[in-house]
Amino acid sequence: MRNVMNAVIAAMILVCGTAAAQSLGQIAVFHEKVGWIGQDAANAAADEILSNTTSTDIMAVNLDESASFLADSTGDGDVDVFFTFGYLPETVYAPGNAEPDDSIIEKYIEDGNLYLNTADYIFYVTLGGGANEVGGLQNVTDSAFDMWTDGNNVAPTADGSKYLPSLEGFQSNRSFRKEQVEADENWDYAVVFAEGPLGEDPAIIQHADYMGMVGIVMQVANDNLPRGAVVTELFNNWLPDAFPTTSVDPIGKSASLWGSLKSAE
Repeated sequence: MRNVMNAVIAAMILVCGTAAAQSLGQIAVFHEKVGWIGQDAANAAADEILSNTTSTDIMAVNLDESASFLADSTGDGDVDVFFTFGYLPETVYAPGNAEPDDSIIEKYIEDGNLYLNTADYIFYVTLGGGANEVGGLQNVTDSAFDMWTDGNNVAPTADGSKYLPSLEGFQSNRSFRKEQVEADENWDYAVVFAEGPLGEDPAIIQHADYMGMVGIVMQVANDNLPRGAVVTELFNNWLPDAFPTTSVDPIGKSASLWGSLKSAE
């Protein structure tokens, strides 16, 4: 009887642990406004991503819909993704760092979700141009990070080659700086897809406590990079690997398991 009970407890822990793991939710793409690349290049990349992402539901959002998406995604229990092209919608963070705490975007990230950006410096550009400057990233992440990495020639890592086969070496001028990330006790790398002497890009960092993520992909003024292909591969290859969707019912599964074990006594 003791062995049966031990088996039940172990199985219930395994099942509940699996069910408790965060799974992939939805992806929203904002390309209505852009920073550091042309609107046509952003539209083409966004169209490619929206047409070819198959890992989960994906949609384009405008300024107001961005705020609604982030608010609705906060507290839903899934890992949702918000992707921008170098412009942070003023509807989710007041320009000029007028909302240093408790903004919609900060609450969204602190709920364990992912904000991903390409082209211009993340959190920097919004209504009024570069109105947030370095304070945007620093306020939302509660860090001292900056991204001054001009001339950073990056090459794919093993994870980059595995998950993003379209990724090749390029110059990233606004990368994460490894020494800063490693010195911050709250943040660490969730994945690094390419790295160079001055930093990492594409890369995603994750908070140690609330597990929220901030990621960058090709932060440089270059309309000719394969952003559409690379981001589509990130969405289709890395996201479902990192956050697998599960339909396990811990209550039903545990009850069924308990009944089968009881009948075997």
